[in-house]
Amino acid sequence: MALGLSPGAAVFRFNRIRYADDEAMALEFSTIAGYCLPSVEVVDDSLYTALENAGSRPVRALQRLRAVPFGGEHARMLGVDAGHAGLLIERRGFLRDGRAAEFTRSYYRGDAYDFVAELADI
Repeated sequence: MALGLSPGAAVFRFNRIRYADDEAMALEFSTIAGYCLPSVEVVDDSLYTALENAGSRPVRALQRLRAVPFGGEHARMLGVDAGHAGLLIERRGFLRDGRAAEFTRSYYRGDAYDFVAELADI
């Protein structure tokens, strides 16, 4: 539903844990519309490189950021206590023709990240 696809439409799902200095820093759960990739095997180190090679790299995205407490499974995967503060970023990426390509949920450890944004011409 997050991609606006019909029930039964093909999708690819990718999950990963991001590390820095051998410490888990973030969890990423991506769902890619099936029409964006020829197969799961074309994805190697970079999902976005595979999407670009398939002519389906998103050109626009909407992101939502919010604070969340980590539940038991996510906390375990990140090596923190349940209830630990984190940041959830949900992203929907769109192709040039307006179709949805990607829905990703990324969970970042609150004690490991500092986000900075520059705004211009506001």
